[in-house]
Amino acid sequence: MDDTSAQAAKTKKRPRLDLAVEPRERKRGKTAFGLVLGTLNRAKNEDRTRGASEAAKKRQLIEQRLQDKLRKETDAVRRTEEAKKDKTAANRKEEELQLQDSIHKLRRTRLPLLAGFLCTSDVVPALQDAEGDGTEARAPLAPVPRTHPPPLYYLPARLTPAQDAFLQRRKAEVKEAADQEWETFRAERAAGLEEIARLRLRVAEEDARRRTEREASALGEDAEMAEDDRPAKTQESPGAAKEKETMDMDDGADPKEVPALAERDQEVREDATPMQADDDDAVEY
Repeated sequence: MDDTSAQAAKTKKRPRLDLAVEPRERKRGKTAFGLVLGTLNRAKNEDRTRGASEAAKKRQLIEQRLQDKLRKETDAVRRTEEAKKDKTAANRKEEELQLQDSIHKLRRTRLPLLAGFLCTSDVVPALQDAEGDGTEARAPLAPVPRTHPPPLYYLPARLTPAQDAFLQRRKAEVKEAADQEWETFRAERAAGLEEIARLRLRVAEEDARRRTEREASALGEDAEMAEDDRPAKTQESPGAAKEKETMDMDDGADPKEVPALAERDQEVREDATPMQADDDDAVEY
């Protein structure tokens, strides 16, 4: 039984296709199919090329914006750090100048006063040596050498001629040296004040620039938000516009005309009701 069914299946042949179509018709069909297929492929390629070019342009534009934003942020951070350094340097320079000013003012008033006293570490030369030499063993503004016990300042009730000449000469030398030291410091102080003013001017310019950029960015964000909200306000569906117009008409209508408007709306709705198809006209799928 199985052998006969297998043999029958082998002997059964597929029906042959009718290839009696004329070569001209076959060629014409192939040509039309080729034209349709070529048109579809061309449209597909153009769409792909257009999409790729637009995507590439958008990607390039986004990259350019990111690079510009990164460069601006880097420059802003660098300028901010420089402004902080300038501010710190200006404050430090001002504190240093204030300290030096206090020191020099104290030296200018204190050293000439101490020059009128004798010190236990002073070596008063004889009158002949003082008149003949006229020089001091140490600098006029040099500090007193430290000894044990520490030196003491004193002033005798009566001075010898050598002590009087020694004190007079030292007073003149100390006053001249103190005035010269003060003039040198005044020049240094003027240069330091100019540097402080220059640093603080740079800090003020940086603060003004950051304030301007902050205001400009805020205005730009407000403009972008306004542009984003504008289409939503302008785009309005026809149904909504019609309904709004109807509501406006109803609001502005006279109370006596309200029944007439209601009857007219009822007629419009009855006319707009779609007609039902008869059973005979219905199509059965």
